[in-house]
Amino acid sequence: MTSSIRVLAVAFVAVVSAYFGAMLLVQRSVRVIDTDAARISRDAAPDIRVVSDLRAELREMHARVIEAIEGDDEALDEVVDSRRRIDNLLAQAAALPTDEREAALLGKLRSALRAFEQAAERALEQAAGSHRDRARKIARGELRPLGDAASLVAQDLVAYNVGVAESAAERIEAVRARGSRMAWQLATVCALLAGVAAFATVRVMRQVQRVQQQHNALMQRKAEELEEFAARVAHDVLSPLSSVSVALSVIGRHPSQSREALDRAHASLSRVRGIVDGLFEFARAGAAPEAGARTGVRAVASGLVEELRPFAAQRQATLLIEDLSDCMVACSPGVLLSVLGNLLRNGLKYLGDAEIRQVFLRARQRRGRVLFEVEDTGPGIPPELGTRIFEPYIRGADTGAPGIGLGLATVKRLVESHGGSLGVRAGARGGALFWFELDEAPPSDDVSQPERLRTA
Repeated sequence: MTSSIRVLAVAFVAVVSAYFGAMLLVQRSVRVIDTDAARISRDAAPDIRVVSDLRAELREMHARVIEAIEGDDEALDEVVDSRRRIDNLLAQAAALPTDEREAALLGKLRSALRAFEQAAERALEQAAGSHRDRARKIARGELRPLGDAASLVAQDLVAYNVGVAESAAERIEAVRARGSRMAWQLATVCALLAGVAAFATVRVMRQVQRVQQQHNALMQRKAEELEEFAARVAHDVLSPLSSVSVALSVIGRHPSQSREALDRAHASLSRVRGIVDGLFEFARAGAAPEAGARTGVRAVASGLVEELRPFAAQRQATLLIEDLSDCMVACSPGVLLSVLGNLLRNGLKYLGDAEIRQVFLRARQRRGRVLFEVEDTGPGIPPELGTRIFEPYIRGADTGAPGIGLGLATVKRLVESHGGSLGVRAGARGGALFWFELDEAPPSDDVSQPERLRTA
């Protein structure tokens, strides 16, 4: 097993080295290709286009000057437009990257065009003064030769850029051919190394059964964890159902109080439905929050505190609300009921032998979030536990309180699945202070709560 792993490691390192070597060669080739491609696309090709346009505009201007000499007044405006276009094209050519040879040709072209334009001006001036014969003479003797000379310079500039583009294309072709050849060579090396790795893998596979057994044991443990998590969820549901049972007993013993008892039973059943719906949505969404979910903090928290007062009385404790913002939180009612219910019950269960037996609930808005705090006057969290208190099955030593250690783990899963954060620290009253934050729900026109959340 050890030797096979060593062979696999060596083969892996060799393959990785070959890969990075190939990457370095490819990068070097890419740099060459990029440079030559940029020379073609950003220098040679634009120069060819601009100079070709200049030659065409030069011929156009020459034709318009001849027409203007012959008395075509509209041709004069077209001559002005041609001169403007020639100036713009010259400016574009000057803005493009140039080398020494190209700069010299561009300067020569600029001088030739200026000489052509000056000859055109002289011819037009003679024509404007009714000296058409002199204008025609200038057109034949100066304008045409100067235009031909400028056209030849432009042709030389185009030919030069064509040569630059051809040289760059040849270098690109050579680099690609060399890169392809080296790629095949490296591929062959990698194939050989892969064969060695495959041979070692066959030997390693003999140990797969042991790994599979370990995996099966892990899956069994996860199944047991899921079973215990389901038991905790059942506990969350059974707690309000006990209130229903108490209410039904009151109805049987004291019919005069049946109205109040029925209202309490309906409220508890509504909370059961809220918990079940929220956890069902949580499981069905793969731990993702329900889109657009929103819950009123004051309605849910106040109703839950009233529901838990009998539970607190059994432990000679008091549940108090210190601060409760009237805002909406971005989660379903069932999720908020489950999180707050677990934290409040946890605080009541772990008051220990404290003389002052109180659990406080606070909720306030803070920077687009809602901060919830549950503080008790008990002995606090043992220092050795810290944030491990949120892990499954972690409980303080010798607590004497019933439970299997999944309540806080449930809180952690629900809060984090909704993009929130949570923690625990020592409170100002000497006990534990559990806190969590959830996003505040955006404003909505409909701020009424579902019927299932209304309490008696």
